[in-house]
Amino acid sequence: MEKIFIIILIITVFSGCGDTKKETVDSGISLSKTMGNTENSGEDFEKAIERKKFVFPADHGPHPGFRTEWWYFTGNLTSSDNKKFGYQFTIFRTALSRDTNKGTSEWRSDQIYMAHFAVTDITGERFYFDERFSRDGNKLAGAQASPFRVWLENWEISKTGSGVSFGLPVISINAETEKTGINLIIEALKPAVLQGDSGLSQKGKGAGNASYYYSYTRMKTEGKLIIEGKESEVSGFSWMDREWSTSALGEDQKGWDWFALQLDDNTEIMYYQMRKNDGTPDVYSKGTLIDRDGSSQIINKEEVIPEITGYWQSPSGEKYPSGWILKIPSRNIELKITPSAKDQLMNVSIRYWEGSVLIEGTKDGKEISGRGYVELTGY
Repeated sequence: MEKIFIIILIITVFSGCGDTKKETVDSGISLSKTMGNTENSGEDFEKAIERKKFVFPADHGPHPGFRTEWWYFTGNLTSSDNKKFGYQFTIFRTALSRDTNKGTSEWRSDQIYMAHFAVTDITGERFYFDERFSRDGNKLAGAQASPFRVWLENWEISKTGSGVSFGLPVISINAETEKTGINLIIEALKPAVLQGDSGLSQKGKGAGNASYYYSYTRMKTEGKLIIEGKESEVSGFSWMDREWSTSALGEDQKGWDWFALQLDDNTEIMYYQMRKNDGTPDVYSKGTLIDRDGSSQIINKEEVIPEITGYWQSPSGEKYPSGWILKIPSRNIELKITPSAKDQLMNVSIRYWEGSVLIEGTKDGKEISGRGYVELTGY
């Protein structure tokens, strides 16, 4: 399946009068396969095996020795007239080979970029999504650390101004489709959280079934959001995830359920539950609690009890969880998590559910609420 994924990327980018937009693939592609082991690929990609020293701003930029990486943003926003929205913007880099010699042609490329952009109009009960592909040849797409910029045509994440907060430049995100658009300014309010073992996030058994992974879990966000030609001034909070790896998942794993929760007491929770092929949770499931001051503590699988409270079935038949009770008894936390809209399906080449959620519950015996994002893959 990983070869099919690469072939589809190539066909999309190199065919059709230069149009880099991707038509929906009805059958979807297995994300677990595209992130699986590369032992038989013939390519000697680097793997996340040992802990590393993260260096900023350099690590905000690309890591071409690894097969895949992404710059991932989600956020929940409120307009000046109190309408609520969610957004997702992600740029993925995939290496076709480790050969970085482009020869004499500006069009030759061994790096393919893919971007996903989605807006949830919570108040209007509408969900919009789009997908693009491009090669990095002739600067159609790319990533750089200084000045920080990641782009795919006119969709981009880039440094704006001279401000730096907790090692991350103040950045802008710009993306626009026929129906939706965002122009956001984002500034980190807390330091980067090194997920897993000091940033080495083991996802499955075996050396190298891991990623290098850090997050900025609370980022001040302001700017403009456009839906169907109507522009709104919005503000709220975003979450940034950065990962790079070569073979993050094991053969006995099919996907994950990922929770990024921002609570109104200025704390955050990240938890991902890796799912085995039989649907049971894997021992490599884990998460992080982030305190008001940005300090963090690991939470392991045994501490977290996620209970599914409902399901949603997609038009093509996949059945996704749709509502949870998330309990962490050792930390005196119990949260009810509800999708802001049932249908937030990213019906793109690698199909997955990614959506804004509302949070209510108790923490240390007190009522608490918040907003967040959930990602469901491998269904």
